[in-house]
Amino acid sequence: MARIRPLLVTLLGLLYSAAAVAIEEQPQARSFSLPAARTSERYPVGKRSITGTTNAAHVDGSILVNITLGSQTLPVVFDTGSSILWVWSTYYNGSLAGDLYYNISASTTWAQLPGYTFNISYVDGSGVSGVVGTDKVTIGGLTVTGATLGAANLGPSAPSTFKAGLIGMERGSMSVKNSAGNSVTRNTWMQNIASSLPSPIFAVYLPWGSGAAQSSIDFGYIDSSKYTGTLSTVPLMSGTARWQFTSTSYYVNGVHYSVTTTTSGQALIDTGTTLLLVYPEIAAAFYAAVPGAYQDSGEWVFPCSTTTFPTLTLDVGGVQAPVSHEINWGPWATFANGTKICDGGIQTTSRTTMTFGDVFLASNYVVFNDAASTIQIANIVF
Repeated sequence: MARIRPLLVTLLGLLYSAAAVAIEEQPQARSFSLPAARTSERYPVGKRSITGTTNAAHVDGSILVNITLGSQTLPVVFDTGSSILWVWSTYYNGSLAGDLYYNISASTTWAQLPGYTFNISYVDGSGVSGVVGTDKVTIGGLTVTGATLGAANLGPSAPSTFKAGLIGMERGSMSVKNSAGNSVTRNTWMQNIASSLPSPIFAVYLPWGSGAAQSSIDFGYIDSSKYTGTLSTVPLMSGTARWQFTSTSYYVNGVHYSVTTTTSGQALIDTGTTLLLVYPEIAAAFYAAVPGAYQDSGEWVFPCSTTTFPTLTLDVGGVQAPVSHEINWGPWATFANGTKICDGGIQTTSRTTMTFGDVFLASNYVVFNDAASTIQIANIVF
C-alpha cells in the first residue's frame, strides 16, 4: 500500500458467514452509481448477476471505497497489494479524536474471534496490528454477513481523518494468527463473493487529469467502453499472492532498452501505491529526456514549468504498456528566484520487484483474475 486521490468503483456482491457463504438480496437496483471526489495530496501508500457502483476517492495516494461495518460507513483503501480487511477501531491504544474509526460497541453484529490477531507490515515500512473478528460488511449495496476483519489497536502512526483502514484484494486467502499463535487462513472479500459473480474478476479503471472520465472498479464483468483495442492476457507468476509478472524491457521515446538488473526483471500491480516505482536504470533513462530533471535526496524532481514529457512504455509479461499521464505531482520546492521544482510520479525502487502503482493505472485498464492466474491489460479510454 502507499498513498491517495478519488475514483468510483463498480462492485458485485455476496455475503459470507464465518462458517459458510450466503447471499443477501438487496432492494436497490442491480446497477448503480455513486459520486467520487478527487484530491491532489501526496505523501512519501447458483450464480447471480448482481452489479453496482460504489463510492471511491483518491487521497494521499490510494484508492478509497466506502464500506459499511454493521451500520457504520467508513472509507477504506482498496489495495491489491495486501489481503486482509482491517479498520482502526475503539481498541486503538491512543487518541481517536477527529479520526475515522470503527466503533466496536456500536455494532450489534460484531463477534470477536477469541485469541485471533493480525499483524501486517507494508513495503513502505509501515504496519498495523490488532484483534480479529467478524461483522456484517456491505460494499456497493451488497452484504457479506460474518465477514472476517481486523480491528486495529496498534500502529506506527495514528488513525486518519480521511481513511479508516484497508480492504485487501491480493490473490488467495488472508492469513491471521489463532489463539495458539499459529497462522490460519480466512476468506478475503473477493473469495467470499467470487462464486456469486458472473465471472470471478475485477477490473480497475483510473483515468486521471483534466477532463478525464469517472474512475471505477468493476466486479464480475469487463466494460469495453473503458479501453481501446484488444485486452492482452498476461500470466502471473506462481508461488506468490501478488499480482506479479515478468518485466524485462522498456521504451523511452520509442527507443528499446533491456533491463540489465540481473536480480529479477519482475513487477507487480498495487492499487495501494500511488507512484510508479521502477529500477533506477529505467528512471534515469526517462528523466534524462526531461529538461532540468535531477535527483534530490534520491527523489526525481524537475522544473514545474515542464509541460511535455518523454513517452515511457513498460513490459508487462510480454505486453507493451504505455505510461503517459500524471507525471507531475505538484510543487516540491520553491527557490529564491521563484523557480518551482516538482516531484515526479515515476520514482526508483531498490527492491528486486518493481511496483506499478496508480500512475501506471492512469494509462492502463487492468482486469484481475485470480482463478485463471492472469491479468488482462489494454490502453485506457480517458
